[in-house]
Amino acid sequence: MIENRNFDILDYILLIVKRKKLFIFLTISSLILSYLSIYFLIPAEFDSRSLIVISESDQTGGLASLMKSFSNLPVSIPGLKTGSDLDVFTTIIYSRTNLEKVINKFGLFKEYGYNTMEETVKELASNIKADETKEGAYEIIVRNRSPQKAAEMVNYIVELLNQTMVDLNISKSRDNRIFLEKRYDDIKEKMKLAEDSLVYYQRKSGILYAEDQAKSSFEAYAKLEAELASKQIEYSILSKLYGESSPVVGAARISVQEYEDKLNAIKSGKDKSGVILALKNLPQNAMSYLRHYRDVEIYNKILTFIIPLYEQARFEEQKNVPVLKVIDKGIPAKKKSFPPRTIYTLLFTAIILMFTIGALIFKERISNSTNPKIVLIRQSFFKKH
Repeated sequence: MIENRNFDILDYILLIVKRKKLFIFLTISSLILSYLSIYFLIPAEFDSRSLIVISESDQTGGLASLMKSFSNLPVSIPGLKTGSDLDVFTTIIYSRTNLEKVINKFGLFKEYGYNTMEETVKELASNIKADETKEGAYEIIVRNRSPQKAAEMVNYIVELLNQTMVDLNISKSRDNRIFLEKRYDDIKEKMKLAEDSLVYYQRKSGILYAEDQAKSSFEAYAKLEAELASKQIEYSILSKLYGESSPVVGAARISVQEYEDKLNAIKSGKDKSGVILALKNLPQNAMSYLRHYRDVEIYNKILTFIIPLYEQARFEEQKNVPVLKVIDKGIPAKKKSFPPRTIYTLLFTAIILMFTIGALIFKERISNSTNPKIVLIRQSFFKKH
């Protein structure tokens, strides 16, 4: 008899030894019944998996590849991110649109037996596992009662994922093309206006190449100054030798006067020959010319930058090639993935045995307690009639 005191480990062992036949019977019957119940009541489910990676051509092609040629630019181009698309894969796979396509394709609304599409979508989502692997690939696992259907479902999901990615890339390329096309037309129009403005100013000012013409003008002006000085010296010498009335001196005087008139005309901008630029307005005219020329060069550089991007966007918009490369295609599984019958059988058996031990301990407590209240309850419920 177990006395009215706290149980220790020996009391539990003693209780099991006293009822060993009962425990042996319960263990065997629980194992058998639990396994049979799990086998017949819980349908077997099978996993099929597919392993995919981003196509190498997709990683290195497109606008991202083209931008390598502009790697020395001091600015970054928004929207040309080269990061991983694996997070996008997860978003697409678990999207309602994608899941409803799978449900309709394989008749899962009827198979799952729910009353609403919302519940069916949640059930399908719980049967799909999609995540990045440690090696940087992407794995999709689909669970279904039919191994063949599970394989077909995972392959269909990969197909939907690939087509959605292609559609997204085409849509992005279309948006890029429209944006670049507008910028191209706008810059082309501005460049035409800048070119016309430059031509008009060149005709008006006579400046075709500011630096070269300014250098030539200064050199020509210096040459004229030097020749004038030489003529003045010659005139001075001849006037002293022959007198002012001499025809030779008169010719020298006329020559000096012509050089002086020429230089004054150049200085004042009255020279119409166009060979030498007017020195009076040369700095301002040269600066204005350089500003017009700068505008043309800026628009030309922008067009040089935009045209390859625009042509690449047009190419990408027409490209309809797979984005994903399937490493492992989904195949029907040979072994079930759920339920783990052995583990569940042992777990259910352990629960039954623990419940039985608890009931026996409670009975021993009641049977051997000297507490007056418990004695009274025991006599009331277990007295013989």
